[in-house]
Amino acid sequence: MADEPTRRTYLKRTGALVAAGLVAGCSGDSGGATGTEPSESTEATTDSATADSATTEAEGTEASAEGSYTAELSPVGEVTLESPPENVFTHFPWFPDMASALGKGGTVNSLWWDGTVAGLRYFTAGFDDFEIEWADAATDYGFAKERLYELDSDLHLVDPAWVTTQDNWTRDDIDEIASNVGPWLGNYYSGYHATPPEGWADQYEYYTLWELFDRVASLYGERERYEALASVHDDLLGTIEDGLPAESERPSVAYLSISEDLSSIYRLRLNAPGYWNSHTRPLGATDAFGGEEFSGPFAEIDMEALVEADPDVILALWTVTETFDFGTLKQNLRDDPVGREIAAVGNGRVYPQGTRWQGPLMNLFQLEMTAKELYPEQFGQWPEYENGDTYPEFGAEEQLFDHGRVEEILAGDV
Repeated sequence: MADEPTRRTYLKRTGALVAAGLVAGCSGDSGGATGTEPSESTEATTDSATADSATTEAEGTEASAEGSYTAELSPVGEVTLESPPENVFTHFPWFPDMASALGKGGTVNSLWWDGTVAGLRYFTAGFDDFEIEWADAATDYGFAKERLYELDSDLHLVDPAWVTTQDNWTRDDIDEIASNVGPWLGNYYSGYHATPPEGWADQYEYYTLWELFDRVASLYGERERYEALASVHDDLLGTIEDGLPAESERPSVAYLSISEDLSSIYRLRLNAPGYWNSHTRPLGATDAFGGEEFSGPFAEIDMEALVEADPDVILALWTVTETFDFGTLKQNLRDDPVGREIAAVGNGRVYPQGTRWQGPLMNLFQLEMTAKELYPEQFGQWPEYENGDTYPEFGAEEQLFDHGRVEEILAGDV
């Protein structure tokens, strides 16, 4: 099997091959420890500034020579497909979201964490003809080399640097799959600008969510869909920027992963670089925990630390799902003798959130959602959330981006 030639794909290497060190990219500032993040579902019971404009297409992304599709992304370098991929392996949630946004959700053959399905379903419930075609493709965390041979994918949308941190994966294994099955494309450590694993840092560059989306769109041959959605995103960022109050008038915010029974509380960065904060950073609120540093993507705290921070607003991650009882969380905060002293609890400003592990579709909705939660006077009030609710059907005058236009793009009207 290992000697079987690649049938559908090939790599155009610029500089060194993957096996010889990969294409060198600019290294960026790092800000976090290397390591594997636990699932968002575990956190809940345990994304550079804003994205670049659609008019500034990411360097290294192009509609290449006739009959081929090319994108360049650190740490892999340049990847060229002879035709758009029809069978695509993904692991983390932002790539299936991208595939669906491009009308290619049916190409996704695998992903980890079925919570991705619930999250995207919540946000897109108002789109009549939108289907999450990869809803049944979720599988367990991690994957083996044998599994990738079995799936025989045209493209693996996973960061090979991250893959080498997993059990039973080496650089030789990465090269083998790229040569015998299909190329890799991914950039996990841009999520929170973490330090890549040893041997990869010198060739690592950080990207925004929409720069990643740009590359994926090029490989799928769906530039028009990408540009149409990026235009909506640019307009949304402009609306938010124009409507933000003065910094002195912005609330302090605790961005948390918190269990219903309050037994586990984790604080997350609110305004840090990386695409995991692409729905909070553009809103420029004040982090209730100030400039306190911690390694990794989150830090465990207790109720006393939360009371000491005394946020005006609490954003509770991954709570817009039927598997999480948001009403119980709020009641438990009101009943807790310490928690009830928090300003956000007393003022009824504890709000639900989706996931940091967002693709472009969830990012649009989460920007709108969070803007309304943080700045109701400027952007309109976020309605009371009850378990099992779907995303609110805001009237056209209440929408911060044109929902109907996004639905049209998803249907192929670009």
